[in-house]
Order: sequence, then C-alpha cells, then structure tokens
Amino acid sequence: MAANRWRRWLALLIVMVAWCGLWPTEAGAATSDDCKVAEAGTPEVEAAIRFFHHGQTFVRAEAITTITVQNSWSPTEELTLGGRSKEYRIAMRCLLRGKKVAKSTPYWKDEWRLHGPEVTEKDDRTVVRYKAFALIKHPGSTVLGPWSISVPKKNDIWTVQLHPEHLGAAMKNAQWKRIEIKLGGLDARDASPRATHAGKDTWVWSTEQPPKASIDVHPPWHVLFALSSAQQPTWSRLCIALWWVSGSVVFAMAVFRARLDPAAAPAPKAQGIRRWALPFSKAPQARPVKAALRWAGLSAGLGVGLALTPQPKTFSVWHTVAGTAAAVVLIFVGYPWLSRTSGHESKTETEEAHVQRARALAGTVILVALLLVAYGLLALLNPALVYMPKELAPPSARITWQMLSQLAMLWLWLAAMTAWAWRFAQEGELVPWSKTWDQARARCIGAVGAALAVVALAMLISYRWSVDLNWQRATWLGDDERGYGSSRDKHLGNLLVQFGPVGLTWAYAYTWVLTIIALVALLNIRAKSAEEQVYRNPDKEFMEPRRNDMRLTAVVFAIAAATRGYLFAGSSVLLFVWLLLNIASLYAVVSLGRRWSVLHQTSGAIYGLSTKQGREPLLDKAHRYRTLHQKLRLVDQGHEEKTTRDEVEDELRKLRHWRPAGCDHDCLPDHVSVVDVALSWGPEDTWWRNARHAARLAFFFGIPASLVIVWANYVKDPKQIMLTSGSPTGLVEIVAKFLTWQIAWTATGLALGALWRVLPGRRGPMRALCLTVAYVIPIGVGTLVNRITDAELGTAVLSSSLMLIVLTLTSIGMDMTTFKGEKQLWPTRLSLLLSIYQMRTLSVQATFLIAQFAAAAAIWNNLAGPPLKP
Repeated sequence: MAANRWRRWLALLIVMVAWCGLWPTEAGAATSDDCKVAEAGTPEVEAAIRFFHHGQTFVRAEAITTITVQNSWSPTEELTLGGRSKEYRIAMRCLLRGKKVAKSTPYWKDEWRLHGPEVTEKDDRTVVRYKAFALIKHPGSTVLGPWSISVPKKNDIWTVQLHPEHLGAAMKNAQWKRIEIKLGGLDARDASPRATHAGKDTWVWSTEQPPKASIDVHPPWHVLFALSSAQQPTWSRLCIALWWVSGSVVFAMAVFRARLDPAAAPAPKAQGIRRWALPFSKAPQARPVKAALRWAGLSAGLGVGLALTPQPKTFSVWHTVAGTAAAVVLIFVGYPWLSRTSGHESKTETEEAHVQRARALAGTVILVALLLVAYGLLALLNPALVYMPKELAPPSARITWQMLSQLAMLWLWLAAMTAWAWRFAQEGELVPWSKTWDQARARCIGAVGAALAVVALAMLISYRWSVDLNWQRATWLGDDERGYGSSRDKHLGNLLVQFGPVGLTWAYAYTWVLTIIALVALLNIRAKSAEEQVYRNPDKEFMEPRRNDMRLTAVVFAIAAATRGYLFAGSSVLLFVWLLLNIASLYAVVSLGRRWSVLHQTSGAIYGLSTKQGREPLLDKAHRYRTLHQKLRLVDQGHEEKTTRDEVEDELRKLRHWRPAGCDHDCLPDHVSVVDVALSWGPEDTWWRNARHAARLAFFFGIPASLVIVWANYVKDPKQIMLTSGSPTGLVEIVAKFLTWQIAWTATGLALGALWRVLPGRRGPMRALCLTVAYVIPIGVGTLVNRITDAELGTAVLSSSLMLIVLTLTSIGMDMTTFKGEKQLWPTRLSLLLSIYQMRTLSVQATFLIAQFAAAAAIWNNLAGPPLKP
C-alpha cells in the first residue's frame, strides 16, 4: 500500500518536472520551439558599443548588433515583412529579445531606436543590423541591445558588460565573430576577459564562444556631477529654491527702491510715496508697487515649497488638494476682476462698439473652446467615439477621476498665472482695452477660462501621447506576449496619475514671465507719471532712465537673459550667479559707453528735443545736411554744373555751427553732425517711448530667430525629435520655448530703446553691438568654463549671434523711424535707408549685417547642434 502511494507521488513529481521543463523561463518569452533553434544552426553575431561624452551633460551610448543567419531558417522569410506584421515581430524577437518585453517596468526602457533593424539578403544568408542608443542619465542599469551599463549610486566606476542571453532564443548556438567597445575618451580601469586587441579607446574580442566581456570605466567629473544632482533630489531642489529666492529678492529690491512719482521739483508733493510706507499705502498710484511686492513674496514662497516638496510617485490626494488650494489662494490674492473704471461712466459710440465687439469675440472664443474641450475629453476618456484606438482610454475609472482632478488643478494654476498677468497689465496700464474688459468682465473672464481649459487639456493629451509612445518604444516586439494588456494598463495607470505634479512643476517654471510683466508695468506707470510732471529741464529728465528706472530696466534685461542661460553640468546651482552677472554686465557696458555716446559729447544739443515741435528744426537741418552731402558727391562726379564745391562746403560749415535754444556756443564737436544728434535721440520724445518702439520691432524681427533656435534645439537632430516626443512635456515645451524666446528678444529690445541715448555709436547698429556685448559677457564666461570642463555648450553661441542680428535689425528700424517724416520723399524704404546712412556708411552696415548672417550660418552648421536632452 505504501509502495503504491510512493509510486503515485513519484509519477506526479515527474509530471511537474516535465511541465516546468516545457514551460518557458519567463512567461511570454519566445521558446526554442517557437524560434526553431535547430533550423537556425550557428548564426554569426557581431556586437559593438560606442560612447560619446565630449561637450555633453550625459554620456550617450550607441550599440550596433549585426546578426547573420542562414536562409534555411524558415522565419527569415518573415524578416522582410513590415513591422506591423505579427510574423515579423515573432521572428525578430527570436533574434533580439531573450527576455520578456512587456512588463509594467519595461526592461529596455532606456533604449531608443531611430528605425527598425535593417534587413538585407546576401547570397544564401540574411543579415540583420540593429542600431540603438541610450542616454545614461540615472543610477542603476541602462540596457540597450545585448549590453548593460551599470552605474552604482555611491561609486564612480561604471561597468559595461555584454549579456549574450539578452538576444533571442535563436541565438543559443550563435558564433560570436567580433565584440568591440569604443570608449570615446572615457578612462578604462579594468577589462575581462583579456581582449584580443586593446588600443587607447578600443577593446576587441574575437571568439566563437560568447564571452562575458566587460570593462570598468571612469566617467568625466561633470557627468558624475550631473548624475549626482539627479540622484540627490534634495540638493537639486535646494538649488532651484535658491534661484527662485534670489530672483524674487532682486525683483523686490528693484521694486521697493523705486518711488512711483519721480521728483520733479523740491516741492513736498513731488517727492512721491516713501519706500517704507509703500506696503501700507492706500493711494491708487501705490497699487502697482504693492501688487509687485506681493508677487515677489508669493513667487519665492511657492517656488521654495514646490522645490522642497518631493513629487509623489503615485496619486496623492494631499498633493492634489494642496495644489488646488494654493491656486485658489493665488487667484483671490490677484483678484483679476478688480475694475479700474466706474460702471456708471458714460460711454461714447466708439467705446460702445468696442464693448459689443469684445462681447462677440468672447462669445466666439467660449463656444470654440468648449467644443475643443468636449472633443478632447471624448478623445481622452472614450477614444472609440471619435474614431481613435480604444487602447488609448484610461485603464480604469479610478485612474480617470484621478487624472481629471489633476487636470482641474492644473487649470486653476494656469488661471492663477493668467490672473496675475492681467493684474500687472491692468495696474500698469499696458493694455488699451482695459475699459472694454471692465464693461464685459464676465464674458471676457469666461472666454479666458475656456481658452485655458483648452491649454490644460492639450497638455494632458500631450502627456498621454508621450506616455503611450514610451510604452510602445520600450515594449517593441512584445505586443503578442502573454500578459501584455495587463502590464500595459498597470504601467499607464502608474504614469497617468503623475500628470498633476509634472504639469504643475512645468507651468510654475515659467512664472518668471509674470515678473517681467510686473517690471514692465511698473516702468510704464512710472513713465506716464513722469510725463505728467512739470520739469525745469524736461529734455534732461526724458533723455535716459533715472536711477530707479535703470534698476528696473536692468532686472528686466537680466531675467530675460538669465532664463535663457544654460545649466552647468545639468545642475541649476549657478543660475542665481547668472542673474547677478547679467545685471552687472549691463551696468558695466552702460557706464563705460555713456562717456562715448553722442549726446554726452553734445550736452547742450538736447535742449528742446523732448517734443515733436522741438525736434523739427533738428530734423530739417539733418535732412539738409544729407542733401548737401549728396550734392557734394554729384559735384565731385561732375554731374552738378551750377554749384561749386566751395559753396556746398560753406553750407555744411553753417550747419555745423548749430546753437539751439539754451546753448551759447557751438554745441557740435568736429566729429559730430546734426544727423548724428538726430539718430542718437531716437524717433520718440522720451526714453520710455523709445523703449516701447524698440521692443515692438525686436518682437517681429525675433520671430525667425525663435524659429531657428527651436529648430536647432528640437527638430534638427532626428534623435532629439524622438527624445522630445517621448518627454512628458515635450510638445508643449516647443511652443513654450518659442514664446519665451520671443519674450527674450522683446525684453532685450526694450533695454536697447531705453538706453538708446546713452549707448555709444553714431548709428543704430553700433548701439546694438554694445548691448549685445552686455548680453554676451555672461554667456562668454559660461561658455569658457564649459569649454574648459568639456561640459555642454548648447546653443549659447548661436543665440548670441542671433541676438546681434535681431538687435541690429531693430536699430536699423529705429533709425528709419527717426526720419519717418521723409517717407513721402522717397519711393522705397531702401531709398530712405540709403539717404540716412549715405552710400559709404550703408555699405559698411550692409557688410556688417551680411557678416552676422554668415557667422550665424557657420555656427548653425558647426556648433548649433546641441547635445541630446532627455
């Protein structure tokens, strides 16, 4: 009886062992029977990996695996089919994938491919060439193809190792012809087994059996610094918090030290509001300053809070509620519904027509936005209703509600940022249609809210698309594996609920735009207040920014330039230094250049130029001066018979003896003409109007430059296109970068116009060159440090070249606007420009501009391709 019982247990044990032997090692992995290993025979394999690190923040590894199989292996027929074919995926998985592909955390999550493997037929063999690359941007194991790069957390030695078992089941009896590792300058420490050939940067193994080839390398220090910043989030967050605090402190100091009403006379009323009383003043003119100071405090506090609060890896109710509450508080503190006009004011017919058009436009925006939101929600929640793959739907109802709650939180944050932008614009009187907004406030707020809903939903759809793209990339060839659907749902569910923190952090990173709006609004209200004052010497007051206005202008320039700065070795530790360096650079250029400026050399010549009537005599004399120079050329060429050269020279000497009102002697030095004075004053009455005009010109001239930089950063390199599309905020980042570069050009143009009269040079392009020097000095210092340390340069050189081009074109536009009254005298704008600059000067400026374009083109071809950004 006992013997029979033991026989039964023995039979059951034999059946279980046989079952385990037949079952694949990993569920879903291709078995030997599926891959017909016997038919495959002995395929030939060549594996190579190469590293790139010069001028890059992260090391890039590229792997090439070449497999040659006999055509007698039946799956070779499927290798020539398209990538969507099930037979193709099975055959390729037998060659390239030895592990289960579809896991909730994919094994090949760091591997990127520009295209599928190249399949070619050669005699009676089929050759498969598989190329992939990866960025080593985190500790742990980075896998691509049959290779792995192990990056320990506390050790600076990396291990590069070949894993033959990573290849498919058909490679079981493969013959390894060549194994190659090219370090590209990385320091090698140890290699095993002994290489067949070992050079300075190259190790080669030639053996039939698959060796466990490995090599230890020591990466450069800036790469280790970037990785340590990535794996130590506390340090990285502290650096970001330091940036926000320092930026807010600089902003607050510039605002707090600025009195709203400039002193026009010794009278007590003209002294303005005392600085210590600004936070407590209820005067209407103090409202812009109070709003700016509140934003400085909120910006610093929220920036520190976001930087020091760790991002949850799963959905957190507390984080969602806290983020929503913070957004609501921001909205109520900003109170964008505040009206600057009384609702009982009578309206003219023109104003009533504007209000009606605003209401109609707002209604149209609301309708279109709601339709887009409805369509987007359908595509997101039930894609089958809009003829999209049903696989795009959220994995579960719980994930759906969590995702929608975070969408609402992001919408509130966008609304809060927009509310503060409107508050600053309204307080600073930057928008001419403020009264129209007040008359149709409810409908306008509804239109803005609906438009922001479209933006938030577009961000969520972009995030959802990138998550799906990354899953498809990481689980390539795994569509037919067992458990693919459940692994996919788990993976997507884990990532979709992280949309809120990702979107919130991304949106808040661009709140520096609100700081610029606040500063420009304060400059505008101060300039308007100054124009209402009565000055003893208005020409001197309106010639250049006063001390406090200069502070605000310098901070606008620095913030616009500093946010275009580049991280040092992937870290933001030096961003606050970059901000201060830009401010110091601008002050240095202005201080040195003022003494060589034209108006500084002709101090008496500015009397009466602050009004249009006062400038008319000067513009007439400048026109006469240019006409006489043209006539002098004609006399020298023999085309003028009625006039002699002596007569023309006498008239030119009379123009040089110019004594405007208030000047008791000849105000023009020998090397300065009335044309130089007219061009140095600029087209407008005051420095602030010059600034606004130059900002508008720089915005339009900057559009092509922004497109070029966006192209260089995101579109030029196909690999970067892949990385951008796989980034959670990649698509919206492209739009944001374009807009922020437009702000950078505009802010720098505003600085050019504000400092137009104190920058050296007799023509606009020279002034543009001087301001570009202020922009380039910090970039030059950073570029030099990065070049010495072999760190990333990015597009710093390209952006500097484009900045010079944009400012040069802006300055030419300013010079042409100065003589806009003569447009009717010339058939084309080019003729007017030729008259202003004269033939010799115009040729010099044209050569200068052509040289800039040539330099930008050369930089484009050689230096504009920045390192890949994850």
